[in-house]
Amino acid sequence: MMDQTYAPPLRRKLTVSRRSVFPGVLLLLCIGAFLAPGAPFIIDGGIYTDMAKAMAERGAFDIGGNGGVDGAPALTKFLTDPRNGFVYPQYPSGYAVIAAPFYMAFGIHGLMLMNALSFGACLFMTFRLAERFYDARIGAYAAAIFAVATFAPVYVFPVWPHMLALVFWLAAFTFAAQAEDIKDRKAFYIRLLLAGAAIGAGINIRIDIFLAAIALFVWLRCFARPEDRLAPLALAVGAAPGLLLAAWFNAVKFGAFMPFSYNSTGGGGTDISRYTVILAVAGAVMAALWAFNARKIFLKARSAYGVLPLTAGLAGALALALLIEPLRDLVWRMTRGVYVLVVNLQAHGAYYQEGVERNEFGQLLFWDYPKKALLQSLPYLPLIALPVFHALRRKNTSRVALCLLAIAAPVAFYALNEWHGGGSYNMRYFTPALPFIATLSAAALGELMGKGGGAPERQTLLIIVAIAAFAYFGMQELAQSSPRLLAPASLYPQWLIAGLLALAIGIYLYTEKYARLALHAGLAALAYAGALNLYEEIGHEKAREEQRVIARDASAPIPEGALVLTQLPILLMPAEARGAFVMVGTEKTADQAAQAAAAFLAAGRCVYFHNPAQVRLIAPRLAAPVSEDPLWAPSRRYGEDPRLAFFTFESQREACAF
Repeated sequence: MMDQTYAPPLRRKLTVSRRSVFPGVLLLLCIGAFLAPGAPFIIDGGIYTDMAKAMAERGAFDIGGNGGVDGAPALTKFLTDPRNGFVYPQYPSGYAVIAAPFYMAFGIHGLMLMNALSFGACLFMTFRLAERFYDARIGAYAAAIFAVATFAPVYVFPVWPHMLALVFWLAAFTFAAQAEDIKDRKAFYIRLLLAGAAIGAGINIRIDIFLAAIALFVWLRCFARPEDRLAPLALAVGAAPGLLLAAWFNAVKFGAFMPFSYNSTGGGGTDISRYTVILAVAGAVMAALWAFNARKIFLKARSAYGVLPLTAGLAGALALALLIEPLRDLVWRMTRGVYVLVVNLQAHGAYYQEGVERNEFGQLLFWDYPKKALLQSLPYLPLIALPVFHALRRKNTSRVALCLLAIAAPVAFYALNEWHGGGSYNMRYFTPALPFIATLSAAALGELMGKGGGAPERQTLLIIVAIAAFAYFGMQELAQSSPRLLAPASLYPQWLIAGLLALAIGIYLYTEKYARLALHAGLAALAYAGALNLYEEIGHEKAREEQRVIARDASAPIPEGALVLTQLPILLMPAEARGAFVMVGTEKTADQAAQAAAAFLAAGRCVYFHNPAQVRLIAPRLAAPVSEDPLWAPSRRYGEDPRLAFFTFESQREACAF
């Protein structure tokens, strides 16, 4: 038996490299957290900042009240709910608890530092998972792909919870993967308890972490330990403390002792009634998987009837099930959703929101740039077909299945309603899938290098990267040359690249030749994705710098104690930091906004209506007249930008002038 302390030269070299590379990357990430613009990207980031600030300064779950003004209602914002005179965010409060020390130490840059450290942890866990599934070389490739060729880096510095949540998601899968190799039952269950604990804790960051529990349940019952019915129960027991904590958070905030709640009363995608059929089907499937050893049944059936008759029988059963209308509607909804979110986001038609709109040519844009489906961000996605093909031939099946389930869980869930990621250029809801896509892609690269004569020469690699980067930036120049070409030039080349890569992989699998061709195609697709996501990250940083500058200018003249009614709350965050109060006026809250304005006016506080839209919405509900002439916040860079226009009551025109 080989000495366990011995490492082959390649592995030993990578281990040394890892010891120096990971700390270096982490240091750069930490430096970047303080150099990047200290501003949220969209409204969600403003709420998360408010949550961390409230917990750091007051140890509170609420992010505000009524400003201490008699007669004023709770000053709500987007994504918040009033209760007992306080304003509570809809998002899980575990984020605030973890983020509070970082905010206390470094303010908003502390939240960015937390994300940077989380990204470093995710990089390391991606490496370790891929190393466990394959080897150290594949682990290094997987970490590199995750870091460079996915949109994960876009979520490192903005104030968003995705990186922190991904730590818990990856921890759950890491513990579960470790458990598979353990023979001792006690140690096996301890690992599953830890996996469950990671899921339970993660639910307090983002609720969709519960999808990890479903993926791991299916994996345990169908692939890893189908003979052990207690294994899923260990997951549930481990998750219980986190679920109880989430329920307590929601009891404090919303008066409901339940772990899964945004306290949403507006219906739509967050309305539980929308998921009745889905929950019933999922419950029935999970009950059947728990009761029966699916793998044993499948192997017996395959042995008795053969693969083709068994496949035909399963297809027939599915066809009969589709005769039931609710199931047929569910399958169609999910099929269409997967196509939209994975292949072509421009086909989206389920819902729109502020900033996510179609232009005159019907192109779906976010802040004037085309939104992208998963394949339109990761044109190398066909690479994962290689390890999947081998898994179907019973090679490394369990581990590939774990990766596929980790990918499928968020894709299937968000496909149900075509949730397109909201205020983002990419499918940010699919961030949990990225480390596993990177792992399978790295495995494909490793195979192609092995079959194609090794890694390409450095010169060849540089040429491939240069051509791909030049092609991408050329497409961007074309996209910016005409509004009509904006979406086609920004999105359709990814389809071509993915199609050519899929063809190259198909030829390789069919002929067992041309591995070098498939390798070069894969590297070109990865390089194109790297250029694409780098461009997007630069765009993010520019957008946040603009937000920071205009927020500084818009907030500068607002006096302490004043009330600002707005639909752009993140532009007033500096004013809030100096003691002003902000409320978002919408069609739903217009009456409460008018009540707040009247109460602040009666208390002698300055009241500002941010841009004409707020005047049109709220002024008709007020007894006191609002001046028609705007007050302009001074700005050298933005001049008389509508975001710098404020209005006030006629009676306050002089006292509250800028």
